[in-house]
Amino acid sequence: MNKNSISSEDKLTKMFDNISSKYDFLNHILSFGIDILWRKKVINLLITIKKKKYKKILDLATGTGDLAILLAKKFRNASIIGLDPSEKMLKIAKNKIKKNFLEKRITLIQGYSQNIPFEKNTFDLVTIAFGIRNFKYIHLSLQEIYRILKPLGILEILEFSNPSNPYIKIFYHLYSHSILTRIGTFFSKNYFAYNYLQESIKYFSYYGKKMKKLLKYHGFKNYSTKELTFGIVSIYLSQKNNSKIYF
Repeated sequence: MNKNSISSEDKLTKMFDNISSKYDFLNHILSFGIDILWRKKVINLLITIKKKKYKKILDLATGTGDLAILLAKKFRNASIIGLDPSEKMLKIAKNKIKKNFLEKRITLIQGYSQNIPFEKNTFDLVTIAFGIRNFKYIHLSLQEIYRILKPLGILEILEFSNPSNPYIKIFYHLYSHSILTRIGTFFSKNYFAYNYLQESIKYFSYYGKKMKKLLKYHGFKNYSTKELTFGIVSIYLSQKNNSKIYF
């Protein structure tokens, strides 16, 4: 890891620290509230996988804890770890977890996805909601995820994607490149953060198209994808080792 990489990663973490107080509000405003439904879809898809019990769950890039809280409410016997590099985002997550009386169920850890502080074969499920596009070391992160997942463990990724419908694509790019940045900057007073948001979505569309190959390269099997809201976001589902996922 070189000095410039460390600087870039620290800069990104500081950016999330700076917008943490407005993060949830702007997520709901900029997505017209649909981000809440997208996270619920992540949970619903997990329920459809038969013969799976989620006792230990890792929510990477947990941010302010929305998905971790949903996971705890749905899978009441599960122990959940939320990991994120942003101290201020985790502070907000901690308060939300306390309000939901889930302190005994959810543990928050500050850290990075390329260096997950757990032994191999620890987790039944790893989730990432709107975080993988921010991973500076995506290959190292996927290696780590594979390492800490139990055999037959599930990886579920929710992320922005590139709509296939040409008309939706035109509107989506107009919105994300112009309107989103302006609204985000107006409320957060942080142009860098919301310019980065639309740039990272654009950049990650390359990985999104190649997600199956990327996961296969790192040993994951039984890849499937589900587009939501005309392909604006997608759920990528895969499994450690070669065993069928039963829907």
